[in-house]
Amino acid sequence: MYPSETLVIAQFRNPYEWVEAMRRVPHHASEHIQLDWRRFVTKPWTMPRLDRDLEFLRAFNSTKDKVCQENFTALEILSCIRKPFPPDHFRNKTIRFSEHQPIYELNHDGSGHPYQNILEMRADKIRNFVSIRKFDGIFDVWTVQYEFLLRLGTAVLVEKIENATGIKAQCETFEPQKREQRRLGRDFVNYMVEHADWEAETLIGFYP
Repeated sequence: MYPSETLVIAQFRNPYEWVEAMRRVPHHASEHIQLDWRRFVTKPWTMPRLDRDLEFLRAFNSTKDKVCQENFTALEILSCIRKPFPPDHFRNKTIRFSEHQPIYELNHDGSGHPYQNILEMRADKIRNFVSIRKFDGIFDVWTVQYEFLLRLGTAVLVEKIENATGIKAQCETFEPQKREQRRLGRDFVNYMVEHADWEAETLIGFYP
């Protein structure tokens, strides 16, 4: 059916190293900076909605239809406006990881409620990506593991795309890379084994 439809390729990192990478560099997660691993994985994935954001939303009859930053609605993201902090909030301060522009995705069910933790959000995003396969105009959805591309390079994936589409690649492929694996604490690994949503993780080829 290709090329009249779209081939979607979604890349994922294993949950252990993904969570640790998010903890170390929590871009746009203003309430999750410099937390130890246990607090990071158990803290609700949200922050208070600030006054400037609330004032902006009061101007509209319905938050459901109001378009916010990144084209989300107010029931899908916090904050709605890009810079909700008071103008002098970060004066004489170093802005860490884009904390001045918080982007907390809210529950995908449309309730406007936050995810209870980052693992819950990850599981929902995995299921959402996989569900794209059912959308109109989608030829297929391929899930690719980040570790696979590092270990084998990108040539295998590019060749697979060429075979599926009949289109010859115009890009250069990347060679395999050897990167030092993160050292993860035993307590953290045990927590992940127990609390990650493995039903969702197996959809993209990850197992405890």
